[in-house]
Amino acid sequence: MRVSIILPTFNGHKLINRSIESIFRQSYKDWELVILDDGSSPSIEDSIDEKYLKDHRVHIYRNNSNLGIQKSLNRGISLSRGELIARIDDDDWWSDREKLHGQVRFLESNPEYGMVGTGAIVVDEGGEEIFRYLNKESDREIRSIILQKNPFTHSSVVFRKHLFDELSGYSESLETKGVEDYDLWLRMGTKMKLANLPRYSISFTFRESGSISSDIKITQLKNNLGLINKYKREYRGGFLALCYVYLKLWGYRVYRVCPKFLRDLIFSVYKKS
Repeated sequence: MRVSIILPTFNGHKLINRSIESIFRQSYKDWELVILDDGSSPSIEDSIDEKYLKDHRVHIYRNNSNLGIQKSLNRGISLSRGELIARIDDDDWWSDREKLHGQVRFLESNPEYGMVGTGAIVVDEGGEEIFRYLNKESDREIRSIILQKNPFTHSSVVFRKHLFDELSGYSESLETKGVEDYDLWLRMGTKMKLANLPRYSISFTFRESGSISSDIKITQLKNNLGLINKYKREYRGGFLALCYVYLKLWGYRVYRVCPKFLRDLIFSVYKKS
């Protein structure tokens, strides 16, 4: 088994089949899908199409209670068998049939790299495109901005499992809640090179209704400050990054009361920068 695809879900019944379908449409076929049901009610298995359940590559595991994304991701990856780990969320989908093939080929050809992501198409809850963006591509470019902003889209990444294991996986601490992926990328960058491919390989759902609360978003930004202080000796631009996050903390209070069209514009500018 070359790639293990990790799909955590909590009550994601509405859209999960779209995510799974996009995996089955990939040209690259040497994968397993590990679905981690984090205490959904009813069980997520009840909502998955039978044609997917019958495929021997699909494995569903259920937490008896809701453990949260950090523990669910770690559990899912611990149960996986692949040499490479890919991520997808239950409301996103892979819009590029060559996504996995391109990333596997990149990592096979570049053994010094630990992870590779892609760009994304941002869609609304109805699946309509809002805008699209590419992330910084080269290891050098990524390192130049990684303290200022997260240069990876979670549902796009593929990384080496041995590196994940060496780093003891996603942090489960309160200090990294909401930024557990960002923390992992920062740790991976201390061990191996990082990259993004210049292609729009995933469709990422930007939620307005039912999105995280303002208090949680502010907590995420405060946890970003902790990451900058923790890794400022590993990457350059720490002072600028601290100023940037403080600006975002102030700006978010304004952003959340802006009309929707203006929020979409601000989010687009931020992602494309």
